[in-house]
Amino acid sequence: MEKTAQRLSFQAVRGMRDLLPEQASKKQAMLDRVRKEFEAYGFEPLETPVVESFEILAIKESAGEAIKDEIYYFKDKSDRELGLRFDLTVPLARVIAGNPQLSKPFKRFEIGKVYRYDRPGAKRYREFTQADADIIGSNSIMADFEIIALAYKIMKDLSFTFTIKVSNKQLLEEIALACGVKKEQLKDCMRSLDKLDKIGIDGVKKELDGKEISTKILNAIKENSIERIEKIIKEKTGLNDLKELLEYCEKAGLGEFVKFDASLARGLEYYTGNVFEISVEGAPSVGGGGRYDKLIETYGGSPTPAVGISFGIDRLLDLREKEVRVQKTQIMVVPIGFEAGKKSLEIARDLRNLGLNVENDLMQRSLTKNMEFASKKKIPYVLIVGENELKSGELTLKNLETGKQEKVKIKELAKLKSLI
Repeated sequence: MEKTAQRLSFQAVRGMRDLLPEQASKKQAMLDRVRKEFEAYGFEPLETPVVESFEILAIKESAGEAIKDEIYYFKDKSDRELGLRFDLTVPLARVIAGNPQLSKPFKRFEIGKVYRYDRPGAKRYREFTQADADIIGSNSIMADFEIIALAYKIMKDLSFTFTIKVSNKQLLEEIALACGVKKEQLKDCMRSLDKLDKIGIDGVKKELDGKEISTKILNAIKENSIERIEKIIKEKTGLNDLKELLEYCEKAGLGEFVKFDASLARGLEYYTGNVFEISVEGAPSVGGGGRYDKLIETYGGSPTPAVGISFGIDRLLDLREKEVRVQKTQIMVVPIGFEAGKKSLEIARDLRNLGLNVENDLMQRSLTKNMEFASKKKIPYVLIVGENELKSGELTLKNLETGKQEKVKIKELAKLKSLI
């Protein structure tokens, strides 16, 4: 038994992590802000299972069997093939396909953990939290704009310095055709372009050469000029959609934050129109999305336009490592003596009923030790409940930041709300 215990690992599974209260508090505060903005834009919550049928997971991007190497795949006791979800879009597409009665536009948000069997590295995890917002049923570019405006508001609320890059899947195909890529080569060309952020232009050029696909498109990407692109392409559907989106952004005063980037080629296997990516200087992408008008029908639904965005909460959280913890406990009740200990439980309960966040001493520490504990946890106020206080009917409230003390009558605890 001892030898078995010695071999056990008492650490979190590789690629996953525990969040102690300081980090967990920051994450919860961030999620509260994100959720608030989702709701402000009229998005409603949706909850979906972490476990999905492998058949469902394999549909997206036509991944098939190959996706088993990239996800957490397993069989249950009935030998059914299952997997942990790798994003929140697949469950959404399944839900929409199975619930055609939902009123459109259907605006949903979901915040939850997803799992990918990537190689773990710095700031790269196998379990992480995504926060998604999607608009289902509208083919208007106004819906694309609303997603961009939502992303802008969230990043502003979180006080990040950021850029929202935008491009268009159809536009990239239009450029490719104008640059000598054959129609039957488009899919392979887009797959190579999707690797621009990983292997760079030189790497993509080498890959295109190997597939005998024209590399002239890379020159247009390097120039990154809408005016230049407009002159060389014949079909302009994607360009017009992109220009309409940029026009909405400019009129809304977002032009400083929303920039065209021809090299943006995310998820080209299933995106159909405008695509976006949120970047923070010196960090990998912290979010992105786009229009995916054909995905839902691959899950058995009717043709349904859709557009959405996903935020990588853990990446955003990692960028906040140096921030001071936000303490939600407002007051600590400190009893002195046995009788005071019993009474302190009632007082803590009454304070919570008033809507205050309260911690009560459960360790029977001295007053000095409790003061040190509250100060270390950055709890702003301490309420002292001693025998003298109980006799006089007045408790002592101490502000740990200023050192100021004042008396509060037990019968007038409601006044604490105005003092804290």
